[in-house]
Amino acid sequence: MTARTRGRKPSISPVTWTPTPVDTAGWPTPQAPPITVVDVGSPSPEDVVADDHGRIWTGTVDGNIIAIDAGTGRWDVVANTGGQPLGLEVIGETLLICDSRRGLLSMDMTSGRIDVALDRVDGEPLTFCSNVIVTRHTGGATPRPLELHLTQSTTRFTLDDYRADIIEHDGSGRLIRVDLGDGSEPPRATVLLHGLQFANGLVRHDDRLVIAETGDCSLRSYVPATGTSEVLRGGLPGYPDNCSLSPDGDHLWLAMAGLRSRPLEALAGHPRIRQLVWRIPDRLLPDPEAPLWVLKIHLPSGRVVADHRVDLPGFGQSTGVLERDGRVWVGGIGSSRIAWFDIE
Repeated sequence: MTARTRGRKPSISPVTWTPTPVDTAGWPTPQAPPITVVDVGSPSPEDVVADDHGRIWTGTVDGNIIAIDAGTGRWDVVANTGGQPLGLEVIGETLLICDSRRGLLSMDMTSGRIDVALDRVDGEPLTFCSNVIVTRHTGGATPRPLELHLTQSTTRFTLDDYRADIIEHDGSGRLIRVDLGDGSEPPRATVLLHGLQFANGLVRHDDRLVIAETGDCSLRSYVPATGTSEVLRGGLPGYPDNCSLSPDGDHLWLAMAGLRSRPLEALAGHPRIRQLVWRIPDRLLPDPEAPLWVLKIHLPSGRVVADHRVDLPGFGQSTGVLERDGRVWVGGIGSSRIAWFDIE
């Protein structure tokens, strides 16, 4: 995440909570593969997605949407959202953009034209839109999305104040379904889940959606057909962020934004102290210990099958991950670099 850039801190109302114990039983030995970095010249390239033309796409906190040639590492700024891009999704020649300030955007990847797809839910501005996936589309050579699901990290705070939600721990994240229809009517947004702990990455696996709950250090499963929800994998040793499916469709690549904060968890039962902590200037609040860190998880079982963890000074927090053509790409915040490594 990024630090606050302007304005006074909002007030928070911390609640008492109990951290889930870390569960690394059967965890694989962490591996440290050789890393290559690409500096895209703009701050905090959070997410990474791929198109069918050999390009990796990312968005940076200053609004830039950047296309990277996966073979050469050369990159170009294609557009600027005028906001703060977070999670991305490719469908055909369209790039869907979760913009923390502007809502859900749609960009033509050829022209760079950006349109607003959804900016209000239940009459309120869609702020801190975090990640989006297409769950139904027209198909064919030029598919058009008909139904989307997206996460909203918090309804209470902006991206600049993301730490407030983590410290408060009241759980105001949401999962939202968006029905686009044939375009003749405005999109319809339906809130499916409330009370998520900083809802973040999102994928579809078989008949369920898998949501990364950063604040709870867990993955949650939601079945749209029944409306049922349960923890798929809890007790993660760090903070899960954006995620993506592996090419085989049965594994999840999960970016880990950092190791758990022991001081924060030690204060879980002391909401008044956490309220005082929030008043400390941002520059004095520590970020999580953050190696370049991604996990590979077998979704049917929830078992972690690979842990890639590399100390890479200056890279920042790992917040997006994608596997394409035997290479794993990692987006991050806190620098202007993305990274990649080859897998066997």
